[in-house]
Amino acid sequence: MQTLKAQVAGFHRVEDLKPILAGAQSPCLTVYFSLNATATGEANEKNQELRWREIIRGIESKAEQYGAAGRDLVSAIETWDAIRDGISEGGGGGRSIAVFRSADIFHVAPVTRDLPDRAVLGPNFFIRPLLAGLVRDSEFYLLALSEKNPRLLHCTINSSEEVHLPPGTPTDFNSWLNQAKPDHNDVDNAMTTGVQGSAGPSALAPKGSDREKKDQYLAHYFKQLDNGVNQVLKGKSEPLVICGVEYELPIFRDINRYPHLIPEEVRGAPNSLKSGEMHARAIAALERWYATKLDQALAEWNHRVGGGASSRLKEVVTASFEGRILTLLISDSEEKIGVYDEQTHSVKAKETGSASDEEILNEAAIQTILHAGKVLVVPHHKMPNGSPAAAIFRY
Repeated sequence: MQTLKAQVAGFHRVEDLKPILAGAQSPCLTVYFSLNATATGEANEKNQELRWREIIRGIESKAEQYGAAGRDLVSAIETWDAIRDGISEGGGGGRSIAVFRSADIFHVAPVTRDLPDRAVLGPNFFIRPLLAGLVRDSEFYLLALSEKNPRLLHCTINSSEEVHLPPGTPTDFNSWLNQAKPDHNDVDNAMTTGVQGSAGPSALAPKGSDREKKDQYLAHYFKQLDNGVNQVLKGKSEPLVICGVEYELPIFRDINRYPHLIPEEVRGAPNSLKSGEMHARAIAALERWYATKLDQALAEWNHRVGGGASSRLKEVVTASFEGRILTLLISDSEEKIGVYDEQTHSVKAKETGSASDEEILNEAAIQTILHAGKVLVVPHHKMPNGSPAAAIFRY
């Protein structure tokens, strides 16, 4: 087996897995390893090394089923040094790591959540422990709406970092209002042009009550902010969460042009929220949004069951290989060892004791991803008919 140096991989979305899923040669070894040890320093290093050896030792008998290829694969990662170097190069930042090793792939990926130690050797990489995090958009943007100091933050589940808005983006409502309309009086002309051709507050003379007038001015102000946000997020697909006081949120939604703004939001003045509170509320908003997507998918499954949807395991697995799955609903806890025979298009949903045995729900997820289908991880008590997997079909 060729000597490979560990490459640090960042998996933030399900789509990020495609390169290793499409290109790996069997056998494939996957190891999940928790870094959240109570010991520190040299004692922690020793503890991690011993735990790593124990995990690898546990799959040696499985490796024998693959002969020399299996033994070489285990030998290639049995020492902790190579893994530790990969973690160091990646800068840490994870509570666990996922290691993917085949004859031609060696990736070490930080995972933000605690995962139990586990090693799996099979025809494909074992991705199911990662799916619950990846399908929930663990990377997102958070826009703090404010008349003073609006901010755009790039976030993960455990971190947030401010992203600078383009030069010229207004960041203070009163200053912007004074610059374009110094005397604060209603303008009589119906339309003028602001700086650099952009619409300033005097672009439209507001009518109505003071509240209505301010809302119209605020809409113009937010339009300039929206322009800056869209410059930064051009070509992005991560969800955007907005945070603001109650009357500002619908004003911004009306002028927003970023297509991935989620319907859930954080209510409250960003500058008055305690440290970390806005980030925590944004994560809660994402969770509510994901729950809504699950409910919608389950409702669609119920509507289409019979011809366009199924919870029969063998039918679901077969459809995944045929590229017919539009949406795969997979249990968050159930596993099923078996074999899919690509020659006969048949599924054996039980362990055979051969090297071909694998977790067939994992395989269904892989095939769905490779065929551009959507995967959703569902609490098992919500799964249709209590099945470990269900699917909505394309045809």
